[in-house]
Amino acid sequence: MSFLSCEEMLAAARSQNISLSEAILRSDLAESRLTEAHSREMMHHLWQVMQATSRDYDPAQRSRSGLSGGDAAKVEQAHQEGKSLGGDYLAAVTAEALKTAECNACMKRIVAAPTAGSCGVLPAVLLPLARSGEADEESICDALYVAAGFGQVIAARATLAGAEGGCQAEVGAASAMAAAALSATSRAARRSSAPLPPQWLWATCWASSAIPWPASWKFPASSGMSLAQ
Repeated sequence: MSFLSCEEMLAAARSQNISLSEAILRSDLAESRLTEAHSREMMHHLWQVMQATSRDYDPAQRSRSGLSGGDAAKVEQAHQEGKSLGGDYLAAVTAEALKTAECNACMKRIVAAPTAGSCGVLPAVLLPLARSGEADEESICDALYVAAGFGQVIAARATLAGAEGGCQAEVGAASAMAAAALSATSRAARRSSAPLPPQWLWATCWASSAIPWPASWKFPASSGMSLAQ
């Protein structure tokens, strides 16, 4: 993809009178030389892997260090017992983020979107929508194209690498991508070709990543990255 700003993406969609996901797809095809069918097949595969990671989660499994594992099941149990502070969707998002992060810590298959450290953010936001029937597979995959477009802008203008920008770079970018994907699933957003104003995305990026962990606290990386969203 050659977009260097959110405005460029929106302008491309508006000038061609197409959806934002279609504009991002066309830009990617021009650069990758893939066929549209092949690109869409690969995106569907990534979505299927995200679903499989959640479906195959084993609450009894632990990482080699013993620090990661089982927390997603605790979140689900707490919600079922009425002990969670948020509603159904927030509880599902939290549990799904932990499931994917714990699977990553246990060396299982995940989609690094955009990185392995932030792998739980996108599936956590999208899986509950799919399961509730609020978004079908085609709309989810279109939303993933939108997420990829916003991720490309962040990669081009800042960084996605934890080694360079810390956990804020990984989870912050993933949260901005998830915000774009979430809003892209709405009918109004698809009609207007504009998922969210860029300033909303950066606010989401900042608010979700700026959690000051005291240096003395000992958290498994998977838990900290999941909670940071």
